[in-house]
Amino acid sequence: MALIGFTRLEPIVKGVDGDPIDQLDIGTKRADINSKELDWVPAIENFGEGIFLGVSATALEEWRQRDGVQQHSSKHREACKLWSRDHGLKANEYEWPGDAYLMLHSLSHLLITTAALECGYGASAIKERIYSFPGEDQGYGILLYTSGSGSEGTLGGLVSLADRIEQLVADALEQGRLCSNDPFCSMHDPENGLEKRYSHGAACHGCLLIAETSCEQRNQFLDRAFVVPTLDVSEAAFFPAQLP
Repeated sequence: MALIGFTRLEPIVKGVDGDPIDQLDIGTKRADINSKELDWVPAIENFGEGIFLGVSATALEEWRQRDGVQQHSSKHREACKLWSRDHGLKANEYEWPGDAYLMLHSLSHLLITTAALECGYGASAIKERIYSFPGEDQGYGILLYTSGSGSEGTLGGLVSLADRIEQLVADALEQGRLCSNDPFCSMHDPENGLEKRYSHGAACHGCLLIAETSCEQRNQFLDRAFVVPTLDVSEAAFFPAQLP
């Protein structure tokens, strides 16, 4: 991990393609770590382990074409415009990550919470990387990993879950079907101007929100209705109510 700069007051919003967006309403800019031009930056080597889950591009593209998915996605797409407005971003500066990303991101959070119960790591120690590339070079997947500068990230507990990944996914889906804050959680409208949780659908601290150090989007863009049927939305789920 290399340190290339820092910001004050507000973080830099990360774009869909991973590039930073520097322009926020308070004029946040990234400051260099040194006033002089250097050909090096301070870095630290981390060691760790992880598991990667690939998702069928064909199955995911077929899911995206379903009427229920498109109707539910349209709410999030419009809510993202409100989210950009609140963050001082213009329409062409940030695009909605897409329904595929929200599904994978929500599933990832469910998997992190479930894996933490069995692998020996705390949920805050497990991080995620979401791969969502539609189009010609399409590819979808989830990487769950843990890393550290010492040996604590190489204990083997996370890798051992790969031998029973099907059960891990089944347990995660079961956990996502019902939230302790239902029916209020499942009924949340991302376009609700009173709550101003424009990047959330059915997502709260009782189901999907995890430590922000583990999430690549700081707990933004989550909705378990894209993963499994909820009490309020049943037609947008990627997985059926009961696994075969």
